[in-house]
Amino acid sequence: MDARRERSILVANGLSLSRIPLALALWVAPASPAWVLSLIAVAGLTDVLDGWVVRRAKREAWAAGNPGAYAAHVARGEVIDGFADKVFVASTVLALWFVARPPWWALGALLSRELLLLPAMLLYRLLPEERRRKIDFTAGIAGKAATFFQLAALCAGFLELDGVFGPAAVLAGALGALAAAIYVARALREGGRPGRQRME
Repeated sequence: MDARRERSILVANGLSLSRIPLALALWVAPASPAWVLSLIAVAGLTDVLDGWVVRRAKREAWAAGNPGAYAAHVARGEVIDGFADKVFVASTVLALWFVARPPWWALGALLSRELLLLPAMLLYRLLPEERRRKIDFTAGIAGKAATFFQLAALCAGFLELDGVFGPAAVLAGALGALAAAIYVARALREGGRPGRQRME
């Protein structure tokens, strides 16, 4: 992998990891909707940017005819991205509970994907590196939709928009569970095949 694509990976990983201090920064003023929503917006922007950087580097690797040397770095970056996402979401949900005390079912719905995928992530760490390279953590349609409604519910919760919070939390939970189920089913079905799989 050439120096330019290596720098791209470092930039993408840095953007992903920036969501961890953002998760901690939420606790500076968790009762301030303006503060929390601004951090959610920044976290969302870093998520968009790191995905854009990785996709551009992927295209360059394919154009150079050497995607294989890049695959392991992408896989590690996707793990970092997923981990940072989950840390930020968990911290935001906890902050919402601390400030607004929403019902427990809503908290469970908002964290459904993270809770369901936790055993899969632990199993992933136990797999040989060759098997881990086949697993793609890029979000699919269900995963992206779950993230959208997750963030919508969190924003509504901090703004005390109860009429939006409940339905958005339900949709986030349902789509999160669907995304987790799709990933597990695909991993079980195609785990031994060549190529990459998508994590929703």
